[in-house]
Amino acid sequence: MEGTIAKAAQKAAAPAPAQKASQSINAMMNAMLDRDGFRKRFNDLLGKRAPQFVSSIVSMVNADEKLQQAFYQSPLSVIQAALKAATFDLPIDQNLGYAYIVPFNNTIKTEHGEEKRMEATFILGWKGMHQMALRSGAYADINVSDIRDGEFISYDRLRGKLEYSFVEDDAERNKLPVIGYAGYYRLINGAEKTIYMTKKQIEAHERKFRKGQYMGKGWRNDFDAMALKTVYRQLIGKWGIMSIDYRSSKEAAALVQQMAYEDETLLPEGASPVDGDYLILGDGRKAENDSNSQVYGDQGGLSV
Repeated sequence: MEGTIAKAAQKAAAPAPAQKASQSINAMMNAMLDRDGFRKRFNDLLGKRAPQFVSSIVSMVNADEKLQQAFYQSPLSVIQAALKAATFDLPIDQNLGYAYIVPFNNTIKTEHGEEKRMEATFILGWKGMHQMALRSGAYADINVSDIRDGEFISYDRLRGKLEYSFVEDDAERNKLPVIGYAGYYRLINGAEKTIYMTKKQIEAHERKFRKGQYMGKGWRNDFDAMALKTVYRQLIGKWGIMSIDYRSSKEAAALVQQMAYEDETLLPEGASPVDGDYLILGDGRKAENDSNSQVYGDQGGLSV
């Protein structure tokens, strides 16, 4: 009888499968951080916030079955992706939209032939790039906007001069089709930059960087929002000033050139998406929320 009671008590006290997985990931994470010197790197980058950041990695992996698979099959890819986010000093909570750690299927060549395994990669969100632009303290204005039919006058590609005439009545303007997208910034020293992309150029960009045959979920759900993000990234990523910590703008610019973005599904050779929408991570939903955010100007663009 006592043996039966003891067994029942042990069974009741045993952790559930989800708890076991959580404990296993937490144990593996801590072991790798200590063994390979990653914990020191997180501490150097984040200081007192390092333990909280590491905890957020564990929580993120526990919440995503595909990321769990990536962590078990390629734990270094998860930690290295998180290190990139830490280098930028950006949170990895996917609901915030600053940075993402996303799983993908990668094909690895081995001595036994090709094998597939799940890995993780770092994706920089437009909010992350926007945050680094703000950290520089260099901007007086940043804005992106759509251009409607009848508003475009001319665009000088060499000088970067865009002439336009916005329709003042929003109700009437919203009835007009979008023909292009413009981005503009002015630095506190007076330097300015304007870029313009036609809708056809944006569509060509989406086709070039899509992974697979069909348009991703974010583009399908809100093409204009993704187009504005694309113009913003072209404007700031190529011509703008960014800073990781208000000082190292050159380092930030160099790192940004190596990143993948929400609107570009760039993956290593041999890689394939987990599913058709994985890189967007619900971006259509975020874009809908963003349209009511204070960072959007009256013309539907980002503004500071």
